[in-house]
Amino acid sequence: MKKVLSIIITVLMVCAAYFSAQPMKVSAATKNVIVVIDPGHGGTGERNLGAQYGSFSEKDMTLKLGNALKAELEKYDGITVYTTRTTDTVISLEDRAAYAKSVGADFVFSLHFNASSDHEFYGSEVWTSAFGDYYVAGANFGRLVTAEWNVLGLYQKGVKTRLGASGADYYGIIRQSVARNMPCAILEHAYLDHGYDTALLSGSDFINKLAVADATAIAKYFGLSSAKTGADFSNFSYTSVKKPARVPRQDETAPETCSIKVLGYDKTNGNILVEMTTRDSQSPVIYFSYSYDGGKTYSLLQMWDRTKDTQSFNVKVPSGSVNPTIVCRAYNSYEKCAQSIEVPVAEVFRY
Repeated sequence: MKKVLSIIITVLMVCAAYFSAQPMKVSAATKNVIVVIDPGHGGTGERNLGAQYGSFSEKDMTLKLGNALKAELEKYDGITVYTTRTTDTVISLEDRAAYAKSVGADFVFSLHFNASSDHEFYGSEVWTSAFGDYYVAGANFGRLVTAEWNVLGLYQKGVKTRLGASGADYYGIIRQSVARNMPCAILEHAYLDHGYDTALLSGSDFINKLAVADATAIAKYFGLSSAKTGADFSNFSYTSVKKPARVPRQDETAPETCSIKVLGYDKTNGNILVEMTTRDSQSPVIYFSYSYDGGKTYSLLQMWDRTKDTQSFNVKVPSGSVNPTIVCRAYNSYEKCAQSIEVPVAEVFRY
């Protein structure tokens, strides 16, 4: 009973935080806006390098992006832009937030890139505070910037919160900023260790494209305009989240449902038609993968259409495979995984 009650409370809390919304029109900035760009990591040797994979170095990329973003933002009127670092140096999270406070920051934007231990995930995400107006500010901005990233072809994992064991915000730059009464968002732009994202990152001028996307979202959030470029977001409007009645916590559980049916098998070309159903009441399912050998090997993570609970897809079985057995996995936006039962194709079609 306690478990059921806990689930109900969690669902209500998430719904209040993520789906309660109200129309909001951005007013043109009536005062000079001050923002602080925080290029994540920085340092030499083995300390504070961030993600390192192949030719990609997070500490270098965040600094390059930070410089480009500052230049892009300074094309707008009525904004002053500071950065926490301009060189490859180690700066504590507390010092970064203290600096932002010292210059009167209205918002702290912490720039990052991502990586995963098994190099399986890809996409962009935004982390922000779970508390009150700081959550509202971060969630509103996060929705704006992920929309801009989506236009660039990056897969969107959403806007999320995470709490530590003490119940405070988990990420230090967010926690330190909120302690000084400043909203903060961590912008995880892409993964440095997955081919889907690195194909984009390796493209011509993609860092500058990210800078334009970030700057556009910031300009929309603050209602800025630019006499230099003609961009004008002084009358921009968007749908705002409401302040959550309860603190929105991270999803610690896998999707509740992950089931499959084998609908067809063409032995001639090795195509198996699979229908998959997956649901998660706390956070959206965003990836799925499949195996034709009973879970020994899996496909790369595929994008799940989060507007649907049930989808069908083909699994291509290599020539010579004997008695294929289908099993699938579903991953929510917090990367929690649920696995289906194994379905031997021979038992479905009795061949």
